[in-house]
Amino acid sequence: MNQLVASTALVGIAIAIIEIKRLGVGKDLIIGSIRSFIQLMAVGFVIKFVFDLRQVQYQALLLLAMIFIASFTARGRARSIRYAFPIAFVSILAGTAATVGAMLALGIIDTRPTYLIPLGGMMIGNAMNAVSLGFDRIGGEVSDKRGQVEAALSLGAPPPKALEDMVRNSVRASLLPLMNMMKVIGLVHLPGAMTGMLLAGAPPLDAAKIQLVVMYMLAASGTITVLVSSLFIHRGFFNRSWQLIINS
Repeated sequence: MNQLVASTALVGIAIAIIEIKRLGVGKDLIIGSIRSFIQLMAVGFVIKFVFDLRQVQYQALLLLAMIFIASFTARGRARSIRYAFPIAFVSILAGTAATVGAMLALGIIDTRPTYLIPLGGMMIGNAMNAVSLGFDRIGGEVSDKRGQVEAALSLGAPPPKALEDMVRNSVRASLLPLMNMMKVIGLVHLPGAMTGMLLAGAPPLDAAKIQLVVMYMLAASGTITVLVSSLFIHRGFFNRSWQLIINS
């Protein structure tokens, strides 16, 4: 409890500095701090309940709810894209399910909630960020290059072909943060899983091995998520008559 009070005081200092400098984000930081406290405490009670039940179906329901919320959040970065929510939901579900299924089949993890819930949450959060970045990138490119897209359509190119280069750029933008993290992991950045194990007193080499598993898991789920979204993203910009539609 003392640690929580001390960390809250640090946030208070940050808010005070922001207000003194009149940076205009003090309110957002206050709201974010309150929301994070409420959300983490609430999810702590939910996860405890699921941990006590232990049944796989309840864990699956919790992960499905997390995917729903992640998809809704990703949709917020895609106001110019129709069907952003279902595209995000299917993509994140595919990336998470494929990676978790492979890890279970290979015996890397088992069905205990202490494995499935934290690792699933990491994958969903990472996939959400990747999809959000992809939506933001392709939405901007299609708006800026509308004439190019319509010219391709007028020459007979189908929607996926008309957006091919833009989809490729959005995929690269989606995966860039993950690639950068993998390049500097351990040198500049000590990720959460390894840090948590070290704080809990685990041997450093064991912590490094677990972090590698988590890192490769995130890479796989993020890549699958982005690739699945790239298969459907053109549906967010065209109607059935192949007419370009950009929501305002």
